[in-house]
Amino acid sequence: MMKLSNSQLEKLLALATEAALTAGRYIATFDRSQLKVDHKAAGNSLSSQVVTQVDLHCQTLILDVLQPSIEQYDLAVLSEENASEDKTSEHPRRQKDYFWCIDPLDGTLPFIEGSAGFAVSIALVSQSGDPVIGVVHNPTTGDTYQALATDEPVLLKNGLPWHPVTQHRCFTLYIDRSFEGDARYKACVEHLDSLIQAKGYDGLKIVNSCGAVMNAIGVFENPPACYLKLPKVQKGGGSLWDVSATAAIAQSSPAFWVSDIYGQALDLNRSDSNFMNHKGVLYLHGIEGEPFVSETDWMTAE
Repeated sequence: MMKLSNSQLEKLLALATEAALTAGRYIATFDRSQLKVDHKAAGNSLSSQVVTQVDLHCQTLILDVLQPSIEQYDLAVLSEENASEDKTSEHPRRQKDYFWCIDPLDGTLPFIEGSAGFAVSIALVSQSGDPVIGVVHNPTTGDTYQALATDEPVLLKNGLPWHPVTQHRCFTLYIDRSFEGDARYKACVEHLDSLIQAKGYDGLKIVNSCGAVMNAIGVFENPPACYLKLPKVQKGGGSLWDVSATAAIAQSSPAFWVSDIYGQALDLNRSDSNFMNHKGVLYLHGIEGEPFVSETDWMTAE
């Protein structure tokens, strides 16, 4: 297996950043009153089933920037707008040493609704499923997050070293809007509320207005906080492109925690699906991970 050098990864990080900024500039200047919304076959939530011309154009912009690296390093590409659940085991990402994992516009639903909570997300993932590069650009604020999750990790915000620290006495739970309709939602919130009271925090705030990428960024920016997606039978629970870049960011700082719901490493090159519903996803910042990772009743898949 080819292993990219640190200097090669730094060049690819710069390229991914250029691609994210290019897409972000287009998103920031797009007149959302002109949006045309289509539907696609995807997961079981509305957010995973809607697509706009902005998603598709951003994908083109990103791939145009990344194309030289795809050819030079023989990289595979997995992008939300060209992914399929059919024959995932045969996708080139399963054979290539690395693949670009791209979400051209994560949080399409808030984008359609005219609110914030959307982002451009680009990751480079190894064949073993390890995220090695992560870039997230927030077109609303102009903030850009960059990470190299290597032996010599790099974590930047707007080009400067980034060291987030716990800021608040209130604990924030980031969730997908669809989770509120989950039969486990009430028990999950009650369990978490009891836990944070025992830890001495002042209360629980719930945020449900963002896409998956900005939910994770919210955890990093506003500790103590967590973002979780419980396992479920239905397809969904986030996709590889929803979590790969923010997983790279999380793995670049000892202050962050990212895992599946049972505390194990995320499987970011799984052969049988593009979705994460089999084991869920958990991000934490500012509180120990151990209380969340045992298999309890409220974590049981539906």
